[in-house]
Amino acid sequence: MRSVSQILRFRILVVVIVCGALVALATGFFENGPEISIPGNRYYGYPLVWRVTGTFQPTEIILTNLAINMAFWIAISFFAMIILEKIVLPKLGIKINYKSLILPLVLFIPLGLVMDFVHEFGHVMWGVAAGGRLTYMKVTFFEIYPRLAITPEFVLGKVLVEGILTDFGYGLFLLGGALTTNIAAWLLALPLLKVKFRNKTQVAIRMLGLFGLLDLPFYVFLPQIGLQHWVFLGGYGPEPLIGARMMGIPDPAFYAMVIITTIGLILFYFKPFREKIKSMIKTLFV
Repeated sequence: MRSVSQILRFRILVVVIVCGALVALATGFFENGPEISIPGNRYYGYPLVWRVTGTFQPTEIILTNLAINMAFWIAISFFAMIILEKIVLPKLGIKINYKSLILPLVLFIPLGLVMDFVHEFGHVMWGVAAGGRLTYMKVTFFEIYPRLAITPEFVLGKVLVEGILTDFGYGLFLLGGALTTNIAAWLLALPLLKVKFRNKTQVAIRMLGLFGLLDLPFYVFLPQIGLQHWVFLGGYGPEPLIGARMMGIPDPAFYAMVIITTIGLILFYFKPFREKIKSMIKTLFV
């Protein structure tokens, strides 16, 4: 029993350290510029700036600040894990399998980038379908069009399509990114009900689907309360809502569609919710 307890504690420690380190590295994509700075420089990292980029200058990494940030986020992860394990999850009747958390943590950033590409490609696809012409595409540090290149400046996603002549077409272009990830989430969800995948494959599919599930509602609602598309990252305006308005879709109808598709995907991806709904329906008709 003692060895089992030690293994469990070691797994908890590994999860906390990996989670804190990943969060610290991820903050290197969030701009955190000081009030007074060198013109042309951009500063990234929370709570301390650890990555600095400048015009025609190589990226500067401040290792001391990065180490302090990692310690800070590991501590935050530790306290968050205690709160979840001791207070929140017991009330919900959920037990944590720490070993199963490692794979999602490792896949989080790569799969997030995959769905980010799907979002931007959706803009391209619908923009071209509306009569436009792709002139520029970039995802994170990677310029994809008109040339393949790695750039020093991070941008979650940027697509320029020229030649769209109608408001409806441009609205479709704006809505197309989140619409495509939402469609992808549905396409990923359907096989999960019928096919028994290996555990690692199932985790990857569910994580991809979760990004697709959240993309549309996050982009519609979060910018309207002062946050960005992904809380601290991405666009500042409700791009899908703006696109829907340009297409002539009334706000109430669009909000209703977003809520319905989000609830539907939640029921597909989260079996406990699906089972609870089934139980409630059976109770009503019995």
